[in-house]
Amino acid sequence: MIELRTFTEEEYHQFFRHYESDPMMDTVPFHYNKEQISRSYAYNHDGYRTDYAHFGIFQDNIPVGSFQLKRMNSDTGTCEFGIILQNDRYKNRGIGSEAIRLGMKAARDQYGMKVLIGDTMGRNKRMIHVFEKLGFLLTERIPDSFELPDGHREDRLVYRINLTEDIEK
Repeated sequence: MIELRTFTEEEYHQFFRHYESDPMMDTVPFHYNKEQISRSYAYNHDGYRTDYAHFGIFQDNIPVGSFQLKRMNSDTGTCEFGIILQNDRYKNRGIGSEAIRLGMKAARDQYGMKVLIGDTMGRNKRMIHVFEKLGFLLTERIPDSFELPDGHREDRLVYRINLTEDIEK
């Protein structure tokens, strides 16, 4: 069972102790640092921004990912989201897709959002597939907007979904 809920600080540490950055998105390996993660937890969970909501992604009560609603604008009813999974063990199993579905419902039902926006690099075929499967529409391609550490540049693909329509796919 997949659920979204607020991390406890220990669950946040548990998640990041086993986190591995995705080399497709970040070529610099992640190294767990207890103090840094404690600061990150405080920043993400102490109401630093009222237009952000941070959730843990849990599979059978084990933290396997992180999901954020970002830049929620109650005037326009739009927000963005970000998602990371702990490591390759949790990819290609539907966990991320289910977490995004749950995030879509939370954005709509808990925060009154009408449109959810996500983006990815042009080479991230896995995320592009998830966007398309969940009914997101490609609305913008921003050429060369990601600069990778090796100097290579990637297009940013921006997707949107209308949350006032049926999102139960």
